[in-house]
Amino acid sequence: MPKLRVALVGCGLISESHARAYLAHADRAEIVACCDADAERASARAKLAGGARVFADYRDVLADPGIDSVDILTPHHLHREQAIAALDSGKHVLLQKPLGTTLKECREIVRAAHATDRVLYYGEMQHTDPAVLLARKLVREGAIGPLVATQGVYAHWQGGEYLATRWRYDPAISGGGQLLDGGIHQVSTMVTVAGRISSVSAVTTRFREELGGEDTAALAFRYECGALGVFLSTHASGAWPQGPRFTAMGPLGAIALGGDRGAVTIQGRGEPEVLMAQRGDVFASMVGSYLDTIGGARNPSPPETGLHEFEVVAAAYRAAETGITQHLG
Repeated sequence: MPKLRVALVGCGLISESHARAYLAHADRAEIVACCDADAERASARAKLAGGARVFADYRDVLADPGIDSVDILTPHHLHREQAIAALDSGKHVLLQKPLGTTLKECREIVRAAHATDRVLYYGEMQHTDPAVLLARKLVREGAIGPLVATQGVYAHWQGGEYLATRWRYDPAISGGGQLLDGGIHQVSTMVTVAGRISSVSAVTTRFREELGGEDTAALAFRYECGALGVFLSTHASGAWPQGPRFTAMGPLGAIALGGDRGAVTIQGRGEPEVLMAQRGDVFASMVGSYLDTIGGARNPSPPETGLHEFEVVAAAYRAAETGITQHLG
């Protein structure tokens, strides 16, 4: 089977992780084009990819019959236009999270995906993270009994190179604040492990004036399965907390992701047991799954999942603004 010919559309910070992920699957795919309005950035990614062609306009990428797939890594407000155009041109699409900047945009992308035989893969690493998938398997098998509650945290200091990407701090471009840009990763973990969320309450605030939108959010929610969850998301913490980033709890014990013990730990009445020490390269896992999906496997990260996770974030914003718990349809 010939290698999938891939174009990176958007060559900012996240594109390096995507480029290296494709290199990890060099037997099945090759990056043949790198596109960015900044020629220097596009050239740097093309060099990393091993000599890919450089483009300045994504439309030229879509018009090229020598390209089979586009990996869209552009600012959020460009996702709808570029993803739909790529599907219309006959390309497969890996679309970096979030799906869009509004519910309307996200629904339009889902409809466009349904109208074609091309793959639209929602680019969220948590859906194929080996640690997250193991936690989901354990919950479904009843390892901790019926799920009672989950607790998640996504906390660090957003700075360094990210402060140079000013679009991230303009809600008119990014679609929101920290919760949509970073916290949505943990929303994906919660949905992957515990299932869809049916209602959300939230409070938000901003401690750092240099950031746009909220930089801190606290959510409480109910899953469709009946379990409850809490989630703290912030870009104003000077350090990553040392404990687990996610915990699922039931009457027989708890499953933890991350922390100082390992990638996946389970604890019942006795001592904690490490089930996975390290989770590996989550970007390579995601790209490998994308390639599997193009090859005919079930899509584990369809646009409908991205839509639901956006709905959760949008509901949290409405709850924070109104002080009223929001129920998802």
